[in-house]
Amino acid sequence: MKKILALILAFVMVFALAACGQQAAAPAADKPAAEPADEGGKPSVGFVTFGLGGDFFQALADTFVSTMEDAGWEASYVDGEFNPTSQIAAMENYIAQGVDEIIVWSVAPEAMGAVIDQAMAAGIKVVAFVAPTEKADATMLAEDAKLADALNLLAAKWIDETYADADDHSVPVAVFSCRTAQTGVTQADELIKIAEYSKKAGEVKEIELQDENSDTGMAAAENLFTTNPEIKVFLSAHNGLALGINNYYTGIGSPVTDYTGMGIFCVNGNETHGQLIKEEGPFRGMVLTGGVQDTANEMRDVIVGLYDGTVASGTVTNATTVFVNEDTADEYLSSGKTSITEADFQ
Repeated sequence: MKKILALILAFVMVFALAACGQQAAAPAADKPAAEPADEGGKPSVGFVTFGLGGDFFQALADTFVSTMEDAGWEASYVDGEFNPTSQIAAMENYIAQGVDEIIVWSVAPEAMGAVIDQAMAAGIKVVAFVAPTEKADATMLAEDAKLADALNLLAAKWIDETYADADDHSVPVAVFSCRTAQTGVTQADELIKIAEYSKKAGEVKEIELQDENSDTGMAAAENLFTTNPEIKVFLSAHNGLALGINNYYTGIGSPVTDYTGMGIFCVNGNETHGQLIKEEGPFRGMVLTGGVQDTANEMRDVIVGLYDGTVASGTVTNATTVFVNEDTADEYLSSGKTSITEADFQ
């Protein structure tokens, strides 16, 4: 579950009851759907994803299936579509199929109680992934606030080193947020505390948006530049918004060509963001909850452990945060891990 994953990272890693700006919709016929539970003796598991909007989400779903199949399980996933209604329907489908276990990354955990009760009544074990639900046989956590705090640590180190000669708390910072889901609220509330982590970070201007994609981030960055061109440090819990900020400042016609003192940081980026961190541009760092394969391996261990009894009911596991900056970008891109830990920021 490391990566998530913010995280995610984060962020990864993430979102609303219908996600930021995304419409609720029933699962489309051409989306990957669960196959019937295996009747040949293999145990079976279904993964109800948060949604498949982005490289990480799709890669995690695909890797989860292959990892579980390698472990001798029948496995499938359903696109959660960033929509609790779609997730409930997917769980009901898995219950009808009679799978042995369901792992669910809930968009709205409070909405999942009744369908989880149905699964448990049918003898199906339920694993809550990233977002804890009221009931679950096991829970795999990536704490939203902790991941945002980790980004503050990473950004604060860069700010204090880059602006070492600036007056204390004189460097303005912009936080690009999307508060239409609790994850976005929690992480934005932490990111606006950057001055508590940095000696040089000063006034924070929050840019609250209703979507988290790169086009929204790019337009918001352009608007901010017209009113506050002095702001050169940007934090976001949403990797799409961070990518849009980068696209604005590095695109053709950008009003800025000198990126000295400019830094963009995000939660739950992916390989695209890792490549940007390597370049001589404004993207400086990200935090996330681990690589895709590592996360899938942890999901497998919990699922198999619940099935064979080596993982006790009620077990809670926590993700490890991965820190990526210019010093560790190559390491992350080659292995999904880095040698930096939270202890390096103390």
